[in-house]
Amino acid sequence: MRIFNFYGSFLSTMIIGIDASRYKTKEPTGVEWYSYHLLNYLIPILGRDHHHEVRLYLQQDTKFEPELPFNVQKRILRFKRFWTLLRLSMEMSRKKIDVLFVPSHILPLFLPKKAVVTVHDLAFKDPRLQHAYPRKEKFLLEWSTHKAVKKAYKIIVPSEATKLDLIKYYKCEETKIVVIPHGGPDLTGDNNPLLRKWKPNEKEAILKRVGLSDKDLTILYVGRIEMKKNLVRLVEAFSRFNKEFPGWKLVLAGKNGIGNEEVRAKAKEVGVEDLVLFPGYITEQEKVFLFEKCRIFAFPSLYEGFGLPILEAFAYRRPVLTSHGSSMAEIAGDAAFLANPEKVEELSVGLKRLASDGMLISRYIQKGEERLKKFSWDEAAQKTYEVLTG
Repeated sequence: MRIFNFYGSFLSTMIIGIDASRYKTKEPTGVEWYSYHLLNYLIPILGRDHHHEVRLYLQQDTKFEPELPFNVQKRILRFKRFWTLLRLSMEMSRKKIDVLFVPSHILPLFLPKKAVVTVHDLAFKDPRLQHAYPRKEKFLLEWSTHKAVKKAYKIIVPSEATKLDLIKYYKCEETKIVVIPHGGPDLTGDNNPLLRKWKPNEKEAILKRVGLSDKDLTILYVGRIEMKKNLVRLVEAFSRFNKEFPGWKLVLAGKNGIGNEEVRAKAKEVGVEDLVLFPGYITEQEKVFLFEKCRIFAFPSLYEGFGLPILEAFAYRRPVLTSHGSSMAEIAGDAAFLANPEKVEELSVGLKRLASDGMLISRYIQKGEERLKKFSWDEAAQKTYEVLTG
């Protein structure tokens, strides 16, 4: 498509479609938060590029935080099940566009000339996690990743580790893959979580819901309660830690996933069921409070495509225990205690060091603050824009 500019010459214009169906969901997790943060920064950039038309595809009408520029329009495509594969595919076949961006792994059946998709991780390919995915989910992930490798113009991944996995498992052309790390929490002005002022009733309500007292020393984990997060070993490491450091509690905050029963069973088996708390999904307000309250943040996953909670812990100036494999060492750098996630003793030693070694704690906090500066949603959005319009 072409349009005339003020001087009568031609300007090329594109119609860019974005799957914005995960921009706001009731209980967002990793992929939904990625869509939310990225689009908040990407929409204003697209709005400044007036000679492109942008269509945001949604399952239901959603209010966006950035004001939508005149060239960015919502298109509501109501449909109950298999929205991407059926309803979005119908839209792509009927109303042609130039570029489609899907931030959530699965491309529709019909595609424009250029389709850009974000593949967040390939955990389902990890030999250690073959029982962590239902058969139908694994089939869909296999199919969608094969389709992305074959049909996508570009594949965005959040880390070099995920890029290497795409090449390893799918022989994906390296030139097709673009590494764009996620951004970290915004610490400017009123967004700085360290400036949050709590009312006494707010604190008491959260403490009561989680099962904590104001005096409890806590280790925090935030994420889904599932097999790939390696929480069975974390609970066992905590039980060893607790023998030398009594009085601490472990808070495992997140939705239940495959393997959550084993985590609870392990806590009972090693005698710490009263010290390991499962508050379920937590709100943003509750998460802020728990990060502020915790003394250690533990994130010992077996596999992550990125590991956004590590950056959140850096933002709250909390020492981090995480894994030396997958993307976690890539994200944390030298700003966290890196342990072998399959060795309980290493996880236990990490907890003990982060509970007692003041010099080490201070060094990790300082390095974490510096590390956080390397991750920006504004930069992620700018690089994504360049992929879409390149």
